[in-house]
Amino acid sequence: MGAPLLALGLGNSLLWALYLLLTRHVVSGARLDAWAYTLVQLLAAGLVLLWLGRRAAGSWAELLAPWTVGYAFLRVAINGATAAAVLWLAVTQSTLLATISVLIGAGSGWLLTRQAPPRRDWAGLALLAAGIAGFAMALTGEAWRGLVWLVLSETMAVAGSWLIAYHPRNRSTDLGARSRFTGEILVAASLALILVWSMLGLAGVMASPWAGGGDAFGRIELWLWGALAGVLFRAPGTWLGFWTINHTGVQTYLIALTAMPFFAIALEAIAAHLGWLAPPRLSAGEWAAAAVILAASVRLMVVRIRTPQASGP
Repeated sequence: MGAPLLALGLGNSLLWALYLLLTRHVVSGARLDAWAYTLVQLLAAGLVLLWLGRRAAGSWAELLAPWTVGYAFLRVAINGATAAAVLWLAVTQSTLLATISVLIGAGSGWLLTRQAPPRRDWAGLALLAAGIAGFAMALTGEAWRGLVWLVLSETMAVAGSWLIAYHPRNRSTDLGARSRFTGEILVAASLALILVWSMLGLAGVMASPWAGGGDAFGRIELWLWGALAGVLFRAPGTWLGFWTINHTGVQTYLIALTAMPFFAIALEAIAAHLGWLAPPRLSAGEWAAAAVILAASVRLMVVRIRTPQASGP
């Protein structure tokens, strides 16, 4: 992975860190329904990308293709598991622990390709494992429940990354075709989300989106902030993520994402200084483990830059 590709991957991580900051500030401050906010984002992002790829060959029937439908429901499951995780974990805790995706990616890549991770990665992977283990042991109370949900979420997210890596439409060199492909996935995910949410509402598991005359979607702030987040963050972030997976491979993409929690910590510190939200609160043990995770992240990135690799899964 050369420096330009790393810069692009880090830029994508910064984009998602900004998205998390906006989401935390907006959803908490305006008390928006988190599921409705996510659905509006997905729909707005998908429609924008479909418009950008409007001249590419394709049809609306692609939204109902088995692969697209399956991936859409996988994205809903990932969002649900992540939402469950943050019931017990703070945002900063969850993003730091989410770096376990690199370890999951290394193990799943070994299983899929029958090739062990390159020796250059072993020291970084071991350091990352130590940092994550240390952070997990520093958790208190029932935070372990959030950790279980987070591991499930990241396992599904890595599986989704491999699905994207092997999909032939993600390897297209036509920007319009790539935009259409990404847009179809996001729109399908929004449709899957409202379907799952409605079914859970009927089952009494959670409040239905149609309860009270559709109050979940009845606020103009929801549509404004959701559409803004979808256009500015979800659409480019998803598009760049798919592009990075195609050009660097799943594992390198996951390694670049390990920078996201540290971008988020820095941005939260700035926002806290401006009085927008409370600063991240971690114990001494958690800060020490975070430092180890950061060292592992830097180590893995440096060896990837020094050792060029071919693009692909």
